[in-house]
Amino acid sequence: MDLDRCDTVLKDLGQPAYRARQIKLAVYRDLAQGYEDIPTIPRPLRQELAARMPFDELRLETSRRSPDGATKNLFLTQDGLAIESVLIPHESGSRTVCVSTEAGCQIGCTFCATGHLGFQRALTPFEIADQVLFFARQLKATSEKVSNVVFMGMGEPFLNYEHVRRAILLLNDPDGLGLGQRRISVSTSGIVPGIERFTEERWQVNLAISLHAPTDALRSQLMPINQTYPLDKLMPALDHYVDATNRRLMLEYLLLGGVNDAPDQALQLADLLRAWPNVSRLGLVNLMTYNPTRDAYGHWDAFKGPTERTLATFEETLTARGIPWTRRVSFGSDVGAACGQLAGEATSPRNTKL
Repeated sequence: MDLDRCDTVLKDLGQPAYRARQIKLAVYRDLAQGYEDIPTIPRPLRQELAARMPFDELRLETSRRSPDGATKNLFLTQDGLAIESVLIPHESGSRTVCVSTEAGCQIGCTFCATGHLGFQRALTPFEIADQVLFFARQLKATSEKVSNVVFMGMGEPFLNYEHVRRAILLLNDPDGLGLGQRRISVSTSGIVPGIERFTEERWQVNLAISLHAPTDALRSQLMPINQTYPLDKLMPALDHYVDATNRRLMLEYLLLGGVNDAPDQALQLADLLRAWPNVSRLGLVNLMTYNPTRDAYGHWDAFKGPTERTLATFEETLTARGIPWTRRVSFGSDVGAACGQLAGEATSPRNTKL
């Protein structure tokens, strides 16, 4: 729900100020399904609100569930744009929602399905939050709840900074979903001004950086944003972030077979990280393997994942150089829900309106 628009409508209707808080609590805390599910406000007001504004900012178009338990939802915005979100179950019982921050993406990473879409527009704070609310309502029916939110879906969060900031505050708000900041993570491709602003927030929100290459030459090939924010600009910003916040930094590294997975490149990565004392102190390399993606024309990308032996050698090389790492478990790749695959169902333009 667009709470800003709701405030305006309530004022136009001459409603007392406390009505806005009642509705916010019903939507975010009580996880109401619709206006009729808000008994704290009079029925005539519920009917008037329903006539003036939609309860949800998004409409579910399709939902696909993987045998591993991951669920990918394709939503349509009010203006008919397609975005995707994923619910990831964990053996521990926690439930993570991966949200999108843009329809399409402005970055154009060569290995990412979303990058093939181009950019349509930034999502509002409420469109971002509604992705989480949808899954939260479903989980409530089985006495479960959303335990983590990661801003790692379609789009670059730091190119939609203010709306992402507001969405985080909504999710963290005790009158909202009440999700602890340490249970929220934001991933960026390396937008240095966004990293600097994020550092100044002094939040407990986690930061992840999509690194994916140890040199400027290779990173620029894979991620065009590196031409604007090369490593000699990116790494100082990351080092300052760790120094200022004393928080762990997640360094995401997608292994592409024959491209960035050689032992020498593992050594280059180790040297890059060790050159920055704070990154070296609290950085954790998150190794991921490539998930097959299609471009906007349905063609498979030319990339492939590393062999198990190559992956093991890369890991052993990092360990030998004293670089901590973890291997990310991929969920939902068979339904296009894994990292880099989002937008697999959104490549065909849809003109459907809500």
